[in-house]
Amino acid sequence: MSDDQKKQLEQQLWNIANTLRGKMNADEFRDYILGFIFYKYLSEKMNIYANNILKPDGIVFTSIKENTENGQEYIEAIKEEAVVKLGYFLKPNELFSQIAKRGNSDVEGVSNFILEDLQKILTNIQLSTMGTESEEDFDNLFEDMDLNSTKLGKSPEARNEIIAKVLLHLDKIDFKLENTEIDVLGDAYEYLIGQFASGAGKKAGEFYTPQEVSKVLAKLVTTGKTKLKSVYDPTCGSGSLLLRVAKEVESVANFYGQELNRTTYNLARMNMILHDIHYRKFDIKQEDTLEHPQHIDERFEAIVANPPFSADWTANPLFTSDDRFSQYGRLAPKSKADYAFVQHMIHHLAENGTMAIVLPHGVLYRGNAELSIRQYLIEDRNYLDAVISLPANLFYGTAIPTCILIFKKCRENPDSILFIDASDDYDKAVKQNILRDKDIEKIISTFQNRTEIKKYSRNISLKEISENQFNLNFPRYIDKFKRNANIDLSYISDFLSQINNQSIEIEKQIDVFCNELNIPTPIGNNMELLSLFREGVMQKIFNKSICFKKQNGDKFQNWKKTYLGDIFSYHSTNSFSREKLNYENGNVKNIHYGDIHTKFHSHFNIEKENVPFVNPIINLDKISEEKYCKVGDIIIADASEDYADIGKCIEIINIDNQKVIAGLHTILARPDKTQVELGFLGFLMKSDTVKYQIMRFAQGTKVLGISSKRISEIEVELPSNEEQKKIVSFLTAIDNKINFNNSHIEAIEEYRKSLII
Repeated sequence: MSDDQKKQLEQQLWNIANTLRGKMNADEFRDYILGFIFYKYLSEKMNIYANNILKPDGIVFTSIKENTENGQEYIEAIKEEAVVKLGYFLKPNELFSQIAKRGNSDVEGVSNFILEDLQKILTNIQLSTMGTESEEDFDNLFEDMDLNSTKLGKSPEARNEIIAKVLLHLDKIDFKLENTEIDVLGDAYEYLIGQFASGAGKKAGEFYTPQEVSKVLAKLVTTGKTKLKSVYDPTCGSGSLLLRVAKEVESVANFYGQELNRTTYNLARMNMILHDIHYRKFDIKQEDTLEHPQHIDERFEAIVANPPFSADWTANPLFTSDDRFSQYGRLAPKSKADYAFVQHMIHHLAENGTMAIVLPHGVLYRGNAELSIRQYLIEDRNYLDAVISLPANLFYGTAIPTCILIFKKCRENPDSILFIDASDDYDKAVKQNILRDKDIEKIISTFQNRTEIKKYSRNISLKEISENQFNLNFPRYIDKFKRNANIDLSYISDFLSQINNQSIEIEKQIDVFCNELNIPTPIGNNMELLSLFREGVMQKIFNKSICFKKQNGDKFQNWKKTYLGDIFSYHSTNSFSREKLNYENGNVKNIHYGDIHTKFHSHFNIEKENVPFVNPIINLDKISEEKYCKVGDIIIADASEDYADIGKCIEIINIDNQKVIAGLHTILARPDKTQVELGFLGFLMKSDTVKYQIMRFAQGTKVLGISSKRISEIEVELPSNEEQKKIVSFLTAIDNKINFNNSHIEAIEEYRKSLII
């Protein structure tokens, strides 16, 4: 399956979740949609397994008559083998496809009410494991799928209808489980978990570590390894981090995890099974890791964790005799369990193992008990191998800066600790910062080779750390202070003079337009007031309370009422995620909807914007010429979390003969150039009239969306082309005045700095 097909599957699954969840929050509907996908997976796995057994007899599983003696014999024989091999059993009439079919049947006299039977089937899956090795792995696995919840619908019929719809949509998707070479469904499941996490805000930290951070942790603990006997995550959430480790090596013999939250614990077990991890190979427990550890006698070759930052714990004095904590002489503070997790993990680390844990920066320098623990780990045990400072705002629900601590019991470089400051290496997204592939590669390469890079990494001797009283705060070891370069005073003075001359010319233009419109000319350089003046002028122009005239003084013809659908033609856009973009090299640039929201100017000039490339390895041959952006095109962001930004757009004024495509969550609208002048739509689309209609047409709960169909229904008024030119010239002149003022302020600041130096 190609990347495009994989992306299509992910998008199909997300669309089902997003479209059918009704008024439920994404994190509430998560348990249902992920549960149903899991049920479909179990059904397809069961069907494939049973058909392979029945193949010599020329029978298919779904054709077995359960009410016959012969049918019962087949079912009992298959059940006996399936429970051993798969860990569970489903009857032919319990398969997902059969229930989906019944729930959407319109045959007269045949009931399509499936709620009760569906609930029984989910229970039967669990019952089929009773008394077997897999019992614990399937115990209460579907308990969060309350099919009688009024959140799904007020009446049983309404609930039945929505569930039947979900099953029908899922039934149409081929999970391609016969192909054992690929793990498409597992990756799609991970994608969905990530999507739900991004919509859950702070709650997301309970069950999901951002993919990029997971990748870093996984690569760190697998350095130098091709196989692992075991991997452990004491706060495993949905199990994503454990599964990420498995991607970095050829094989992992056993997976271990512990999770406090019951719902997330269920999600982790589903995630393991769905990634085809055999039930005998994983051991996920549900309990408080610090208070009630479930794997106390085990030692693991790789340990990874993203525990809750600075969480409360009991710090019970009895723990001073617990083998995990006793040797340190101090317990982690009640209000900050960070080092308690470190101590717990070190207890479980094998002699040849590596552990990596994400923690807040406070663990590097806080004093008292934490200082004592830190000193013991470095001075007495010499377990700390490396410290990595990460960018702020990487995690859902918190913007605090974090770090990764890497520990080994048998270190190859026992005389120093590697410090890597990666805090400045990231890309800004709409909600949070993300690590790019090149950032991850730089971290891992530096760690593996223990490379020293100016202002980025240093091997710090244990002596130097001791001299700093075991304070690991990065500024003590890596100098990142940026000193101003020598500034050319003559150049700055000339530049200020140029800005001033250009500003005088622009003010003359504005004065002419203001006199024609009989409005006062804006005097002065107050940025806030100039922006307010611009807003007021736009308001009055588009509600026609002020109007331009022809050169001979006559009025222009009346504005023509029309719809955007009569102006625009639409062209499909791509769905490349940030992972497939970079700022260094490529042949085609990509306009991402997040950049429309956060950094691009409404009149888009590619010479003045920082636009990412599509990664060169991606094949773009199928993108036809008409799908590349042209001068005059309007690129609309069709998704937003608030009404203020929904439908925000840019008009392409200059593309400098470069190849540019519109990306994820955008609409590419190409105007009829006989109807509109270049630059006019960029202002019209920001007018109150258009913005109001976009807000009315937007749909969604957590995330708002608007379609090209709705955009087409927006009613606008167009002045004549000649009047459009005047409007564009006037509003552009005001924008230029604002921009020149900005440049003037920046140049003066540079001049001031040069005098201080």
